[in-house]
Amino acid sequence: MNALGGPKAGITVASGSLELEAAPRLSTFASLRYPGAGRYFTGLTLSMCGSWMQSIALAWLVGKRLGGDGGALGLLSVFQFAPMLFLGAWAGAIADRRDKRQIMVVTQLLLGLSALVLGLLDISGHITMPLVLGLAGVSGVASAFDTPVRRAMVGDLVPKHLIPNAMALNTGVITSSRVFGMMLGGFVVKYAGTGWCFLANGVSYGFMLIALTGLGTRAHASAPPKTDGRVMDAVSHVWRTPVLRVAMIATSIVSVLTFNYAVTFTLMVKNAFKRDADILGWLLAATSVGSFAGSMIAARKREPSLNLLLGSCLGMGLSCIGFGLSSGPIVAAAFSVPLGLSGGLVMTQLSGLLPKHSPSSMRGRVLALQSVVFIGSTPIGSPIVGLVSEHSGARWGMYVGGFGGLIAGLVGFALSGSVHHEEAFESATHPVAANQ
Repeated sequence: MNALGGPKAGITVASGSLELEAAPRLSTFASLRYPGAGRYFTGLTLSMCGSWMQSIALAWLVGKRLGGDGGALGLLSVFQFAPMLFLGAWAGAIADRRDKRQIMVVTQLLLGLSALVLGLLDISGHITMPLVLGLAGVSGVASAFDTPVRRAMVGDLVPKHLIPNAMALNTGVITSSRVFGMMLGGFVVKYAGTGWCFLANGVSYGFMLIALTGLGTRAHASAPPKTDGRVMDAVSHVWRTPVLRVAMIATSIVSVLTFNYAVTFTLMVKNAFKRDADILGWLLAATSVGSFAGSMIAARKREPSLNLLLGSCLGMGLSCIGFGLSSGPIVAAAFSVPLGLSGGLVMTQLSGLLPKHSPSSMRGRVLALQSVVFIGSTPIGSPIVGLVSEHSGARWGMYVGGFGGLIAGLVGFALSGSVHHEEAFESATHPVAANQ
């Protein structure tokens, strides 16, 4: 509100100078005005389409062709994502001190080569479960470095005030590419075979490499920190900051129990609905449509919101339970959209809250912690959900995710009262700092 009571623009005094208060909403694609961001997101979109094709093909290869059950799918998740749990935070520290573009060139090459090898082994008929797990481990190690560095580099492509918008667009690119990638992957798996999805993914990394080689120097990149960039400094910072502490606790719960679509959706399609990979692709694509919508909503918001994050956890919980109760794929698809919408909002709100409440010199490390929470928790949650689904039925895997979302939202709202109390105390004791 300005001095005249208007909701949009006004003039305030900050740090001894006049500053214009900006409108509460941004153009959805504001970050794309910067050439580096446009080039980067174009390459990322094309590359991620291949990644999602591989994701559905790999789950179907293990769960159907190689005779895997919930335990086998959970084990696959361990090999894919355990490296993020152990290496992701360290990779964030490297991102704060090294050239992010050079690191990504190496990781993208490794990811592309592992996909090509997997595809050739599959098409030639030499693929086995140990080979799948070994290549999943290689790509997992590469992703453990690639994901935190890639997320940190998004902030180098735009000015600081557009970082939340760029982060939301980053999530939007990933989710929108999932819509096409999952549907195409399901179609290719059914009519051509899983191996061709792996080869397509290997080729798709070339688009990202082309984008990276053309980025050059990022004008908005932050200077390397003067400290040694320790990971524990980022952990301590997140825990000492009330809003980040609550957001991380809630997100950790849904990451362990709810974000296990590769396991829960595959088992629902295979065991509960008795359908093929194309239906799995459509359901995952429906989730992606909702997630993309959530990302676009977040991109228009100037400020991320803890309450929106917690409410979205509740939305994920209710949608998961509805999915588990579904009588068939059509009903499940109706619940997949709000599930994706809520999940997209959880991801984008945390992506916006972390840079907003952290110094730029710590951006790589705090965003790496988010990657550890989102991706690194998968080897913990997926085996649990997989075993529950195996022994109690596929629907119970969805119910576990639903209960996780409800618990995350309720616990987060219970703790959020302390956030407002601590922030009010901070404003009263340090009024100048609180207004900067």
